[in-house]
Amino acid sequence: MPAIRKAAVFAAAALAVPLGLIPAGPASAAVTCNIGLVWQNAFVPGEDHGSFSPNCVMGQGAHSNAVGNLQGNLNSCHNRNLDVDNEFGPLTRSALISVQRSLGIAADGVYGPQTARAMRHVIVNGGGTCKRVTF
Repeated sequence: MPAIRKAAVFAAAALAVPLGLIPAGPASAAVTCNIGLVWQNAFVPGEDHGSFSPNCVMGQGAHSNAVGNLQGNLNSCHNRNLDVDNEFGPLTRSALISVQRSLGIAADGVYGPQTARAMRHVIVNGGGTCKRVTF
């Protein structure tokens, strides 16, 4: 490919990211939360797509053990009263938005890395004690 054409392709791609035409950064590579995970001695939603990490996302319509884990954390650590049914429905989304607002982060109703780091999670054998995790 001639150098001028390569430069044009690169420039077009560079402009597409800020315009929102191509997702940028880790969010575009995020995987769906699908399991409950123990991370830093706390129960957190996670993924088992190879890395067993809490670096994942989920939103309304999701159904998994990760959703049940989120619902349990919202109940125990953030004083919500959700049924732990593994279904990310409108009540879970509403509770999550309320917690996101209280934490001063983007209140979009989507559980992702920013929310995972900001909210508290139940400590394993902690008698209901909660803590924040890092990753």
